[in-house]
Formats: sequence, structure tokens, C-alpha cells
Amino acid sequence: MQSGLKSPSRSATALSLSKPRCARGSTKLANDARVICPVDSVPPPGAAEFALFAALHDIIQAANPTFDAPLRRRAAVHILKMAAATIECVGRPTNLADALFRHTWFARLLEVRRTDTDVSWWLGSRSFLGIEPPSRFRAWPGVRRVRVDRSERHLLDVAPLAVDRADLVNAVRRLLERTPLTDVATCTRNEPAFAWCPSTLGLAERPRGRTLVLRLLSRLPGPDVDAALGRATRELLTSSLSALAAPAMHVLADRALADAIAFDAPGPPRGSISADASLARALGAIAAGRAVASGDCLLPPEALTRMGVLSTRASETPEAERLLSDQKGVVVSWR
Repeated sequence: MQSGLKSPSRSATALSLSKPRCARGSTKLANDARVICPVDSVPPPGAAEFALFAALHDIIQAANPTFDAPLRRRAAVHILKMAAATIECVGRPTNLADALFRHTWFARLLEVRRTDTDVSWWLGSRSFLGIEPPSRFRAWPGVRRVRVDRSERHLLDVAPLAVDRADLVNAVRRLLERTPLTDVATCTRNEPAFAWCPSTLGLAERPRGRTLVLRLLSRLPGPDVDAALGRATRELLTSSLSALAAPAMHVLADRALADAIAFDAPGPPRGSISADASLARALGAIAAGRAVASGDCLLPPEALTRMGVLSTRASETPEAERLLSDQKGVVVSWR
């Protein structure tokens, strides 16, 4: 059964490739991993990765437009439930290497897309969802005044759907939680909105994992990253997982320290960024300032001057101080 969706990655069909093409695919994956970490090669996928491949396949199939018909919708719902159950059976990466290699396989997960084609002519029109129009619809384009319009839709934007869109978004969210580096690398996405979870917090808890997180975030637009992290951290600090918020504060503090070290880079004027982005920068400045004051972190004199500017900006966001005052157990220390 064809879903009409296509992915730029060929990892799902790697088993059917000849050995030379497999070797080229492995090299491409290694190159993707080297963007954030020096590695020589990428090992083949294990049982967990194959289970996630199967779940991703089922998620894509559940979005197949041919299921949006009488007597077929229940099949799509069943397929999506199977995908969700499969994801729940897969644990988060057990170490940093597993997280990195899993990311190489799923880094382009949210780039899965479907190409829809609208063909119109002088007597009518027809739409083809995810399939190429037959040649007869494009015959004699000059005489029949044929017009072909193509548009690409990402997985979470396709329509019509035979399943509840919220269930589809939730399945993708759960899949992203199983590959935390991919979750962080796509934190500026619209859906599913980025949220700190045990897998991403566990990744950012250790210095080496946090280094990879910061490298991935540095490749994204700064204001968008700040907005995503600010929104996610607010939700974390006001949730039942607030006691685990220290790794998230580490990330924000490290970004603030990096901004302080690059003291000659002009910051955006007040009012030019969103409230979520302002919150992220304020929380980071407060946490970094406390680390500097306690001696956990040493900065050159010019960076200390810049830290003073950041701390002043943080004072203009009272929400940050209020959130931290409500969480006495959140401690940021580099020792």
C-alpha cells in the first residue's frame, strides 16, 4: 500500500540496497554525525532502531489519504495505535553514543513530506494526493490549457486524515522523545511543540551531552531557539518534573555565558523578541550570574562586563525570578 509520503532519507530501505550503495549511505550518516561530534563510522541500526523504523512507517501509513473513506477509517486508527504501542516498547538511549547514532538515523524525521498535484484543464480539474498524475491528464497542454500545480505538505500538515490529528501529533512527539538529540535539533518546530522530557533532560545532565545539545542549538536561529526553550522551561518549572529542571537551566546558563563571551555581538533591542525568548535569556542570565558569583565559572573581564548587561536585562523579566524563587531545589553548579 502506498502512502504517498516520501522521506529524503533512504535509511528505511537500506537493507535492499547493494553493498556499494550501503557503504555510501553509511558514509553519509557518518558525515551527518560529524557535524556535532567527530566519529569514524556509524554502526548499523539495532533492534530499537528497527522498532522505531516500523513505528515511523505505521505513522506514515496512518496518514494515507486512501484511508479517509467509509469502512476504512478504523484501519488507520488501528495502525496508529500499533505505532504508538511500538514506540512505548522502545527505551530511551542508554548512553551518549546510542543517542548520537540514533540521531543520525532520524535526524530528518520531520522532513517527511507528501507532494500533492492539482491538474486543471479547460473542462475541469482533478487533485492527486501523493501520486503522480497519469500522462493522459497532461496530454495536449496547449490545446486543453492544462495547468499543473504541485505543493509539498509535511507529515503533520497533510489532509484529509482518517485519524485524529492530535493522535498523529502525539505519536510523532513520543517518537522524538526516543531520539533526544533529534528532539533538540528540531526544537524550533511548530508541531509537536518542544518540551523538556526525561530523555532530553538526561542528555543535558552530563557535560558531554550538554555540549552536543549546545552545538545543535547553535545551528538554529537564536531567537527561535530562545522562544522554544523559554516556553519549554516555563512548562517544566511549573510541572511535576520541576525537581529535574537543573539540566535545562544548565543549557540556558551556558547559552548566556556564550553570549557574554561574545560581548562585542550586539544583542537585539528590548521588545524585538517574544516573551518566551526573553524568559529564556533571563533565566540563563540569572543562572549564569549565580555560577559566576559562587566561583563555579570564571570569565575574562570583558565578559564580566557583558554579564552585567545580561543581568540588567534579566531584571526586566520578573517572571524569571518568580519561577526560580518557587523552585528552591533547582541548583546549577559546574563543579
